[in-house]
Amino acid sequence: MKNIKSVLCLAAVLLTALTLLAGCAAPGGRELWAELSEEGRDNGFQPLNIATPPFALSALLKSPPNGAAVESLVVYLEGDGRVLTPRGELREDPTPSQSMVFELARQDPAPAVLYLARIGQYQPQYTGAAYQAYWSEDRLAPAVVGAADAAIAQIKGRVGARNLYLVGYSGGGGLACLLAAQRDDVAGLVTVAGLLDHAWWTSTNHYPPLSGSLNPAEFVADLTDIPQVHFYGTNDKLISPEMSARFASLAVFKNLARVGVEASHGQGWPEAWPGLLQKYVLPLRQR
Repeated sequence: MKNIKSVLCLAAVLLTALTLLAGCAAPGGRELWAELSEEGRDNGFQPLNIATPPFALSALLKSPPNGAAVESLVVYLEGDGRVLTPRGELREDPTPSQSMVFELARQDPAPAVLYLARIGQYQPQYTGAAYQAYWSEDRLAPAVVGAADAAIAQIKGRVGARNLYLVGYSGGGGLACLLAAQRDDVAGLVTVAGLLDHAWWTSTNHYPPLSGSLNPAEFVADLTDIPQVHFYGTNDKLISPEMSARFASLAVFKNLARVGVEASHGQGWPEAWPGLLQKYVLPLRQR
């Protein structure tokens, strides 16, 4: 860790806001992956272990059964996961106890949909003290972006897609922005309660900075031409509506919408998703 005191300080400050994400004692990554894989298969998704040296990422893929190429691959990026213990200590394993992001992905009608977990999630070999920075101050580090980028490139080639639509939740929203800023095949960008400007977020809330992370807000110049929708929870106490408002004010975007949803940071999104898909997300793809 770069600064364990800073991390523990951040953990204490965020404990109340992350109670739903932290939870109590839970099964380990392997057991949770077995459960999620079964749920994936029940919904037409194939479990994958994608090598992205020096890491591997867990994923679930829905694609046409006949192997036919598709125009677009829709990628759902997991959030930071279960970062803290009930005592406010940084966890050694960030695997979410239940993936709300997959609940969104499985409702998506696109023929090719990829759910992509983050470093350490469902991967016990990449957990522990040596990797904790990747779900704390380095959660959006170049290595994190590079691993996701490599995984997406592999699956895009596998399904024969020409372009991508990215959907990211929380820290995965920031990751989606960083990926879109460096790729030339992203046709649309959607964030859900996204961490879009972590420097502003930590400064405003008096949290220690995410010192090893790239900041999506610094790459807005590379995103202005991409159609995008940023959903925010009107009851979100962790990432406030001001986050996306500030992000939208940093540049002149050709096609950007902010949409408030009656949800908190960790609740309400799966129930709202069918309506949001029909009204905002699918029309974005038609453009």
